[in-house]
Amino acid sequence: MMNEHEDLMFSAIDIYMSALKHIEELISQPTSQYGVSFEQWLILNEVVNSQEATTMTRIALERNVTKGAVARQLKPLLEQQYLKQEVDKDDRRRVILVVTDSGRAVNRKILSAVNERFSRWVNIFGRNESRQLLDLLSKFDHLIVQPQLKNKTDSIE
Repeated sequence: MMNEHEDLMFSAIDIYMSALKHIEELISQPTSQYGVSFEQWLILNEVVNSQEATTMTRIALERNVTKGAVARQLKPLLEQQYLKQEVDKDDRRRVILVVTDSGRAVNRKILSAVNERFSRWVNIFGRNESRQLLDLLSKFDHLIVQPQLKNKTDSIE
């Protein structure tokens, strides 16, 4: 017989297995037809909308990841010619990411599809419950996920 704590834990596991585990796949559907993941599209969108030169170093710092991780994310964007790399005219040691015309067009299409999908979710779930869910997920990230990722001492012995 389960106690209340175990019941809650297994309910959380059920939610993870049926919903949370598949969120990234669901979110990436509008981007996948263009050969990029959702995270890769976020980089493309950032370059499109940035008011200043975008570099791999800047993206790595903003996302708190290595330049190698950013390079792996950029590879499909460069291969599909959505972005290109140019040497900075003022500092030849810097390489700047530049959006191409096809990258700008794909970004508009993906943004439209993501916006449409999100609007459908909010219409189904309701604006208030959508806000509550986002607030709770943000609190969960802030109080539990990020501290445990930084700490990394919660290991099974």
